[in-house]
Amino acid sequence: MNLYLVLIFITSLIGIKFFVKDSNKDYLSKENTNCIKGIFILIVFYSHLCTYIPYQHSKDFLMYDLRSFLGQLMVTMFLFYSGYGIYESIKKKKSNYVNNIPIKRILITLLNFDIAVLTFAVVNQLIGNGKTLEEILLALTGWGGIGNSNWYIFAILFLYLSTYISFKLFDKNDKNAITCNWILTIFIMAIIAIYRGEGYEYCYNTLLCYPFGLTYSFYKEKINKIVFNNKKYILLFITIFSIFFLFKKVENINTIFYSISSLLFVLCVILLSIKVKLNSPVLKWCGENLFWLYILQRLPMQVMSKLGYSNHAYRFALIAFITTIILTFIYTKVVGKLNNLIIKKTLNKEIA
Repeated sequence: MNLYLVLIFITSLIGIKFFVKDSNKDYLSKENTNCIKGIFILIVFYSHLCTYIPYQHSKDFLMYDLRSFLGQLMVTMFLFYSGYGIYESIKKKKSNYVNNIPIKRILITLLNFDIAVLTFAVVNQLIGNGKTLEEILLALTGWGGIGNSNWYIFAILFLYLSTYISFKLFDKNDKNAITCNWILTIFIMAIIAIYRGEGYEYCYNTLLCYPFGLTYSFYKEKINKIVFNNKKYILLFITIFSIFFLFKKVENINTIFYSISSLLFVLCVILLSIKVKLNSPVLKWCGENLFWLYILQRLPMQVMSKLGYSNHAYRFALIAFITTIILTFIYTKVVGKLNNLIIKKTLNKEIA
């Protein structure tokens, strides 16, 4: 799969722009963040893929080593940009946006996830890997899984809920609301840690990146004054990267170290994005369709593994990738219409 890494690299070069003396003022624009998310969802695809196909050192070592180095860090930017984007919307739409979080964020996300889960349930039945009713019901909540990815959705739903609670409690004080969100996120991490137990640290050790996104948005103007100054930028770049690599060596000692490492990694990506602007339409599309690419990618992998294609790594990867893209197109169109219908009817009821 080293070829896969090369293809990601080449795709990233399309429309790329470097800033040496100046800074990329649009480093947090939707276009740029979607491209960055696009890179990481492609890495996540490989991370899932390699659990179905045999490892061949000569063909896989670069991509596999990158995957091993990143670990759960590959999802940190999803969490950070989600938190950042939500507070950017709150700043613009105030309480109107907060009031719509239960529908637009929580309900829609859960509905879309459950549609994917039911798809997995049907496919499992068809390939002779049927699941019990209890397993399916747990999968619908995001707590359990039936071959689908679930931990991230379970976590993000509660992070959305924590945001709603925080900004409803402190609707006149955003700073206190964000502080409350940090506290609730740590509480969520503790609950998951207690009930999941040892070996499930990946379910919660990156969640602080979400409230960090809220915080970054809150202090963005002050931060920009620092990072847009070349001398300060260079000093910050060297400092953050040095500390990150120090924590990277000890991140597995406990969750606290890993959480700090994840926050430092986010800062590293942000600092790079200030000097490198991505503009690849392929990456942009992947970032825009992140949810379905993430949720559906295991479906073709699961089917082909059951059919015995795992020993043909490149064929397996190509078919899985193409099928995931096709499924993403279909679900985006079909479920997207359902989402719009639910939001429209809900908003009309609220207005009435």
